[in-house]
Amino acid sequence: MNNFIKKSKEIITSFLRDPLFLRRWEDRWHSRPRNNNQLSIDVRSWRKRKPYSYRGDGHMFVEDMYTGLMPFMHYRGEREKYPVKVEPQISREQERMLAQALSGREHAFFLGDGICEFVRDTAHSLFIDGLVFYEIILQRNSDGNVESFSLHHIPPFRFFKFLNNYYQFVLWDDAKDSRIRVQIAKIPAKNILRIDFPKDYGGKRRLFNVLKRMWWLSQEITPKFQMEAMEKNKDIGFKLEDYVKTKYLEIAKLVKGFGWNQRQRSDNYITEYYSMLRFLREKKLEAAIRELIIAKLNEILNQDPLNLGIKVTMDNLFAPGDVDRQKELLEKGEVKFMDIFNALKI
Repeated sequence: MNNFIKKSKEIITSFLRDPLFLRRWEDRWHSRPRNNNQLSIDVRSWRKRKPYSYRGDGHMFVEDMYTGLMPFMHYRGEREKYPVKVEPQISREQERMLAQALSGREHAFFLGDGICEFVRDTAHSLFIDGLVFYEIILQRNSDGNVESFSLHHIPPFRFFKFLNNYYQFVLWDDAKDSRIRVQIAKIPAKNILRIDFPKDYGGKRRLFNVLKRMWWLSQEITPKFQMEAMEKNKDIGFKLEDYVKTKYLEIAKLVKGFGWNQRQRSDNYITEYYSMLRFLREKKLEAAIRELIIAKLNEILNQDPLNLGIKVTMDNLFAPGDVDRQKELLEKGEVKFMDIFNALKI
């Protein structure tokens, strides 16, 4: 009886201390910020809230679209082939600070590596969610100057802007899964880098519909009605080849504006000329995404709170205009297919 009373008292006391269960699942190790100046909250379960899964054709589409955006600097000669320029010129220490901020690694020494990693990682998230947020986390020295900074990715789920601030809502389901407390984080808008999927390609809504439909088409290789017929040894006239072709045609229509070739499966259904047109559409989107991310990066480098007053560029990367010129040559029949590949190769 005494144990029952003691246990009941503990439960009642715990409830009175936290009647809304704001701290019920909090674990100090999980809830601690990675940086003392970080205002955003690390939520680890937000992707489960999406109406589609990142798998199947959608996974291949995203992977193909972001991996070709930037060169891989660990290959010999790539740093010399794609030199990075900073205007006006900065010191080696400042360049290393910028490289570490962009790469997310503790020991990044080359700015080109950092830019390539940042563009590629940002594009990856952009193709999955159609929207990317980063919190700019600063470290200042005793004189108030920027000593170092980092760009911390914030999930776009339950993240909203109101007036001059962004608000991140951590509700009970997220708190339970992430072992943190229920809370609302307030972050000044000037501390947020926001990048939206280009409106010329339909924006977030169009990308969302494409990924959701591709996820639905990827759920089963053989449809359920055919599996049931096979279990009953019935011949209902189903042809797997026609079914696969029909799914291919629907996906091809979905991603026509993006230029994705479904990893060469299109070679069985369209001519080389139209295959090259798709290739050019894909390359133009890659160039547009790359220029968008680098432009947004330069924006935050030159405004509050960083105010570094520099512009970062990388040479020898093709632009959307270069793709348009190759398309004009293709339509006139004045270029070889291999020359197009070589002109737009990274």
